[in-house]
Amino acid sequence: MAMTETQRTTLYDQLTGAIGQEAARTLMEQLPPSGWEQVATKDDLKASEARVCGELKEAEGRLSIQIADSESRLGARIDGTNDRIDGTNDRIDGMNARIDGTNDRIDGMNTRIDETNRELSELKGEVWTGFADLKLALARHTLWMAVAIVGVAASLGVPLMIALL
Repeated sequence: MAMTETQRTTLYDQLTGAIGQEAARTLMEQLPPSGWEQVATKDDLKASEARVCGELKEAEGRLSIQIADSESRLGARIDGTNDRIDGTNDRIDGMNARIDGTNDRIDGMNTRIDETNRELSELKGEVWTGFADLKLALARHTLWMAVAIVGVAASLGVPLMIALL
């Protein structure tokens, strides 16, 4: 049966009269604040520890499963993302190759244009030597330039259309 506060005070007063105030206080401090039935035993603590350890192991097992599942899903998502990045990189590489091809054709055209410009400069000197020769050379070069321009337009148009698609 639990001791009430009134009973504790009465006991303390009686002990003070019998054994003195200091000894009575020391003895009262050794008593639990309420009944002994509420004091935990070593067996209670061991059982509680075993229960808590069991619950922790169960929680750890569930957490390990959740972590493994999350890692698996995350790994799959990362793999999918890497595959998409690889595909994008492949498309970019293809576009870069087409751009390089277009640039090579443009460089070739620029070389031909430079050659044409050089030839036109040489023809300028020949204009003074004869109008007939100039008309003939001019007609020849005009025709060649028209062909070159049509060729440039055709060779640039198709790759540009492909690049834009």
